[in-house]
Amino acid sequence: MKLGLNVVVLMFVGTVWFGRSWKIASGSVKVLLFFLAYALFSLGVALNGPCSDLLLKSVLTIPILAFLVLMASQLGRTAGGMDWLSLQKTAQWCLLVAFLAFIVEMLVPAWFPLQAGYRSEGKFSGLFGEPSGVAINLFPCIAVLLAAERKGTRQMGVLALLGLLVFSRSSTLIALILAWVVYRLLVQKKFRQAALLASGIVLVMVIGAAIDYDRFIMPTVERVVGVAAPSETENISSLVYVQGWQDAWFNLQRSHGLGLGLNMMGCGTLPDVWARSLLALGGIELNSEDGSFLFAKIVSEAGVSGIMFYLLAIWWWIQQERKVRRLGQNAIRFALETQLALIFCFIVSSFIRGSGYFEGGLLLWVAAASGASKWRRDFLTQAA
Repeated sequence: MKLGLNVVVLMFVGTVWFGRSWKIASGSVKVLLFFLAYALFSLGVALNGPCSDLLLKSVLTIPILAFLVLMASQLGRTAGGMDWLSLQKTAQWCLLVAFLAFIVEMLVPAWFPLQAGYRSEGKFSGLFGEPSGVAINLFPCIAVLLAAERKGTRQMGVLALLGLLVFSRSSTLIALILAWVVYRLLVQKKFRQAALLASGIVLVMVIGAAIDYDRFIMPTVERVVGVAAPSETENISSLVYVQGWQDAWFNLQRSHGLGLGLNMMGCGTLPDVWARSLLALGGIELNSEDGSFLFAKIVSEAGVSGIMFYLLAIWWWIQQERKVRRLGQNAIRFALETQLALIFCFIVSSFIRGSGYFEGGLLLWVAAASGASKWRRDFLTQAA
């Protein structure tokens, strides 16, 4: 039972923001009502489900999450095209602060005692707990830069991405990069940009392999091999990832497809799956309540409804991607591409690492999806 500083800050800022103007868009009200309806259904499921020992956690977090969802939806609907484009400056400042923190960690490692294990591998986390946290939290900033209109801004995004590979490489970061290249190639049809980015990443990986293969490349190879053949691996990260999938399937079955209820994962007796058993042999218990990645958590807690949510979210996102290609070279187009890049980050990270409702990915998706849903009206207004 703990609340992140980001949640406290957002609650305070949101209260002040709403207090200045009590006008709320009808679309935001609909989003809130839909969420509250799901929350009530979820509570009913939790009360009648296989376990209820985390019910207090669920009850306490529902109103907080409802407020943040309303805030994100309202932000998305009220922000104009230039507001979305101004995220490029925000992203640059966030990346600058993050890289300065890496340098401080290099110079004064005693200030970062919990990251000592990662530093021994030549990885720096700075303000974040681990390199994978760096990737999940900073990749949306990089995506905003890579989706920019100006070539110089996109180059800055590539440079930041290469910097993360040097300072804070992780399997999570590499997976996100590969997903972005595929996204640029297959979805956005931007072959030249995807090819240039892929070439730069390959060059960095080749240089890393030449310098020290065991240190720079082998951990990622072991992670991938461990996921592909989990029964034969001792890689903890791979086993935790597989455990997430197994937990989702186990909870889907024991809840008869209804799920455990919102924020109820980890309740009762933990799923008896072999990945957890292998981790237990080493005295390790990780990600029991967050599923290791967000998709596993949502499926465990929302059941079939969680799967339907992702199918609809992906389908809607692809439809918007098709529509944006028919727009001309204008501010609305690039504002929409920024929104779609953030939606991409949420969907992809959900299957890689993102493990909580309050970490930012879900709220960014709500804001971006709300903004993208009204792009036609903005475009028509500008055209008029």
